[in-house]
Amino acid sequence: MAGRCVGVLLRRSCSGTAAPPIPVTPAVKPGFWERMKEKKMVVWTKSLLRDYKEACKDIVVGAKDRPGKATLYLSLLAGVGVCSSMAPPEDSFRCSLLEASSSLLLLSPWTRSGRSDGHVQRLIDLNNQGRLRYINLLVLSLVYEAPYDPDCDLYNSQCPHLQPRISDFPGRVLDIGFLGHWWLLKNKMKDFDVNEDEFSHLPPSMKTLSHNDLHSEENERLYEIKFRPVVLSEDVQ
Repeated sequence: MAGRCVGVLLRRSCSGTAAPPIPVTPAVKPGFWERMKEKKMVVWTKSLLRDYKEACKDIVVGAKDRPGKATLYLSLLAGVGVCSSMAPPEDSFRCSLLEASSSLLLLSPWTRSGRSDGHVQRLIDLNNQGRLRYINLLVLSLVYEAPYDPDCDLYNSQCPHLQPRISDFPGRVLDIGFLGHWWLLKNKMKDFDVNEDEFSHLPPSMKTLSHNDLHSEENERLYEIKFRPVVLSEDVQ
């Protein structure tokens, strides 16, 4: 009986029939977003956003606990933002300098202010020499004087040991731009059409005029007399 079973098995194994193959399920590739989730940059970005989220929550909680302090910080940030947006650029200074020079050219040398004319002429000379420098400090802008033109190849201009010291920088500042204005140039152009040299020989009491001097009773009387009709009298022979 056992021999008959072995013979049957041998005949089946020697025959050409084979067992049906087992179906293999193809592996499904992960999608694009699934692969991106495993990237290091994505994981780092998620952790960074999570930290910012927690920080924002702490800020909101702190603002509710201390509203005065939060208002102060917000006011400071708003002020810095406004000042930064209104910091004048370099072209603004050159335009202001050109306008000041044009205003002085419309006046005669005997009428224009020597203080205004000297300041504007100095700035124009430095600009022609390429020695004007501009720097933006976020909330304000500075225009300062450089010792040489940037294209100058002299030894003194290239040697680092002969460069101006940092302690001398305040003395080289030519103008300060803040809230859309260049304040030093604006101050120098005040009363640019008044020549102070014309009044240098006057005593100190006559160099200044007060509000009472301009609006005194005597001035009012003389002002009214100016509009009175002229009366001609006949000569008596």
